[in-house]
Amino acid sequence: MTQSLSRKQRRALQSEAARAYGVDGAAGQTLHAAYQALARQDIRQASQLAHTVSQSHPANLHPWLILGMIALDRHEVEAAHAFLDRACKIAPGDARALAGLGKALVLQADVFAAVELFERAIEAGSDDLSMARLYADLMRRMERSAQAAAALAPMAARLQSAALQHMVAELCLDTEDYAGAGKAFEAAYAADPGGAEYRIGHVKARLFRHDFAGVETESAEMLVQDPALEELIGLRMAALRNLGRRDEALALLDAPFATPLYYKRALSTAANIHIDRGEMRAADLAFRNALHLTDEERIWTAKAYGTFRFSLGDFAGGLPYYAERQPPALRGRIPYENSAPEALAARQRLFLVGEQGIGDQLALMALLPLAPVAAGAQVRFVGDGRMPAALAGNTLGLAALAQEDFDPAAAGVAPQELIYVGDLARYLPERTAPLGGFLRADADRVAELRARYAEMAQGRPVVGLAWRSGDSLTGHHRSVALTDLVATLPEGALAVNLQYGDCGAEIAEAARARPDVGVFADDTVDQMADLAGFFAQIMALERIVSIDNTTAHAAGALGHPDTHVLVPAGAECMWYWGREGTPDPWYGNLKLHRQDAPQDWAPVLAGLRALWQ
Repeated sequence: MTQSLSRKQRRALQSEAARAYGVDGAAGQTLHAAYQALARQDIRQASQLAHTVSQSHPANLHPWLILGMIALDRHEVEAAHAFLDRACKIAPGDARALAGLGKALVLQADVFAAVELFERAIEAGSDDLSMARLYADLMRRMERSAQAAAALAPMAARLQSAALQHMVAELCLDTEDYAGAGKAFEAAYAADPGGAEYRIGHVKARLFRHDFAGVETESAEMLVQDPALEELIGLRMAALRNLGRRDEALALLDAPFATPLYYKRALSTAANIHIDRGEMRAADLAFRNALHLTDEERIWTAKAYGTFRFSLGDFAGGLPYYAERQPPALRGRIPYENSAPEALAARQRLFLVGEQGIGDQLALMALLPLAPVAAGAQVRFVGDGRMPAALAGNTLGLAALAQEDFDPAAAGVAPQELIYVGDLARYLPERTAPLGGFLRADADRVAELRARYAEMAQGRPVVGLAWRSGDSLTGHHRSVALTDLVATLPEGALAVNLQYGDCGAEIAEAARARPDVGVFADDTVDQMADLAGFFAQIMALERIVSIDNTTAHAAGALGHPDTHVLVPAGAECMWYWGREGTPDPWYGNLKLHRQDAPQDWAPVLAGLRALWQ
């Protein structure tokens, strides 16, 4: 083909090839022809041309890259590894070589090395969507969804890829990062507003930012256009539930579902609606129907049903389902049987592996005294890096290790020595007394903070406040506005901020609403970096008012004598608090203030005002 070109055209082609492939003359044209052959799937010619250049210019990246891509396509694993490894050594920062070698390593079952190469390829500017999909899938299987989302988000933004943004959103959902998921779903919809999955993602984004009216309207319109979009039925039910239109939500169960998974999700929402209404038998039936309908997403439904039974005090009935909360891959590493009485009696060393957030970890580690651990056994908690300092001096005899510093293989840890801390729930039926007061805050730090707040207050009441809990729907129902909490305080009170995250705008709004109340954010305490300091801050305060978040559990574990916890009614009430009564059934030292009806904090806030009278 190049023979028909003029001399000038050949020179221009050679010059362009030299710039593109880093090699002059005919070799550059040969590489160009090899890439063209590869694009039209003429593998034989592409291979021959690339081989020719590999012999004449062995230090050039491109022939090895082409040969590696061909070997990958043919699943010639060893050859692909050799060619692409050569390419990476020639050009260590080339995104295509890194991605290709990573794929070869996957075929050789070296997954950990593969994902490291994929991350380097992404950082180097890769546009390989097949590599991104493979990377996301592997990271999900390795329980590293948050890391994968962080790595892929810049790539998705750079490529403006709807598919990749949607993938990032799903990764965020794995770790309950609803804000991140909503942002990615919105970006996917902006890139391709016509795609059905991206339109559904747009509805989800609205749900995550609590635009329930928008979810109801948009999902209804889309279902009229295409009734086959069954996933929208569950989303619409969730919106109607949050709008208080529960009868309308339950009526949607009569839709002719063709997909068992979407009917299962709708049944789970129906169960929550029945809990909101106090219809526990109906909720139980809905959960059981959802469980038996399909095994898809079973771990989520099983955990929800298990904790539902726990909330009713039926610990024995809930345990088999709660035990299913971990995916099979993780259960293969830490079986439920490791926590059985006979297994505990046989071990002189145990490692309790943390689950969920800090509040849940504190609540669950409190179960350790119920477990028949062998006399003299060494028990260590493995979790958040802030925990070792925060657990110092605890009365459970529990040492702590940071997750990032824990290498079971290097420490010679036998698989039987690992236990999920939540698996201690199997001993809940034997609980006869509250579990709180096992933590010890640093006495010197407590005294220092207490003196500082007393000096600031000058005899006025001092109260710690926490009012917000995450971006999830559950967190939304647990939260109250800071202005509403501050409105319950007596004149001139000093309110100490115990809320994590950026609270500046909320504090400023509260100050405008109640200029007589000082809301103080102590910059010497950062619970996100220093949990032990946060525990000292809690014990330095006379009174605490908190929604159900880490603050409440920390106060319970510390045995704080005057902590008031705002507990939502309905499905958002955590199982630790049971379903009724004001005494705290878990820690024993908290005072619970329950909603009479879901989403109605007015009576609770009135009760808080009465505390100061």
